Amino acid sequence: MSDGFIYWCRRGWDAVDAGRVIRSCEAAGLQLSNPGTGLVTLIANGPDSWGEQIPTTRENLMDFAGLAAADEVNFQFWLDEETDVFTRVRRIETECAVLEFGLDGLEAPEQERVIGAVVQVLRGDRENCVGFVVDRRGATEEQDWDSVVLRGALLEHGWPDILGVRSEIAAAHGQLAQVAGRAEPPLTFFGQRCGEV
Repeated sequence: MSDGFIYWCRRGWDAVDAGRVIRSCEAAGLQLSNPGTGLVTLIANGPDSWGEQIPTTRENLMDFAGLAAADEVNFQFWLDEETDVFTRVRRIETECAVLEFGLDGLEAPEQERVIGAVVQVLRGDRENCVGFVVDRRGATEEQDWDSVVLRGALLEHGWPDILGVRSEIAAAHGQLAQVAGRAEPPLTFFGQRCGEV
């Protein structure tokens, strides 16, 4: 079992982008509606009801995921009727959004299925990518990844399995500039290459 995550920071985000990315995730194998119930579910993040499933429509979820009405939206993708992938979309700064996919509770083959699906979507949207992290074990969950990918902050909690940052950030970064990375413009990847997932 895993406590890992995928972190994807992306420039530009609205309802059109949210719809395109969600549909691409579905085409890559992540299902927005539970295959057993057909329900699409938001996940509450309020202080009184954190984690509660809130049934909604596909259209409403895509609108909410565009972050026009809130700075964070949580929902579920599904691998099968019993296996969900907790997903968070949140705004950082005015021009960027972060998509986070939880790998916690997934067996290794399920992890790889989710990672492969997200990487497939990222490949089609690489120009907008600011940063990408895969940490299968969750060892770096305390790291402020927003600061690393946007401002070149130092890695204080170890290294993830995959780290991709804009090449200009990598070149100026105190730690990354000392490590061999693989350029896959506009990103430089460290660890397992994105194309090998």
